Amino acid sequence: MSSNDSPSVSLALRSYSGQVELHDHDFHQVVLPQSGAMDIEVDGQGGKVDWSQGVVIPAGARHAFLAQKANTFLVLDVPAAPFGGQQNIDLSSRLLVDKLFFPVRPEIRHLLDYAARSAPMLISSPQVAESWSTLLLSSLTLPSRNIPDHSQFTLARALACIESNLDSALTATDIARVAGTSERRLYMLFDQHLKTTPFAHIASLRLNRAIELLCETALSITEIAHRVGYADQSALTHALKKHRDLTPAAVRRSSRLA
Repeated sequence: MSSNDSPSVSLALRSYSGQVELHDHDFHQVVLPQSGAMDIEVDGQGGKVDWSQGVVIPAGARHAFLAQKANTFLVLDVPAAPFGGQQNIDLSSRLLVDKLFFPVRPEIRHLLDYAARSAPMLISSPQVAESWSTLLLSSLTLPSRNIPDHSQFTLARALACIESNLDSALTATDIARVAGTSERRLYMLFDQHLKTTPFAHIASLRLNRAIELLCETALSITEIAHRVGYADQSALTHALKKHRDLTPAAVRRSSRLA
């Protein structure tokens, strides 16, 4: 994962209708197929994004595209500065400009299949999105004979499992099984990429979700506690006080004042 001061990516599912006029932007963009097809021209080089091929649009490249039928594309916006922390992934220097279009190789197809199954989580969770994006960029920038490190994909599966089951009593065994790894490896991945443990991460997410629900809904504190995996109102109150020096009532009062 990138450090806190590293530029981050933006990931979105988009559909297009008709023709988009020639334009450019100051970030790189990777466009991958989910469904349908799109004709695109990048700096005078034409091609198609469909089930077999994606495209990299370098920062500053003039481009236009045309999509006439129902379609969905996974669009990754990547800062022009190096991305990826220690991996220092930089599309402008690692991808050849004359190879804008790239085949959807098996490892990329695997990532797209995962994205199709987990689209809401992938789009809504910055951590899942960045893990997925790092693996995709590694697949694009490494020579095809090299096999990219799949630890980011394993971590993305673990994070998706956690965020989909905050109301459940998750165990390390459960998370590791869904992520396709061992418990030991799971702890190593969290320490390596997030500098935390799975259960510290779960606790933080639960409190974040509880605060969101307290601010944005009229649900009872007991109902919110259950929705984020606490046994009762008392357990949620204790956790908020211990880790955030807050109480549910104080959170609600501050949201109303705001």
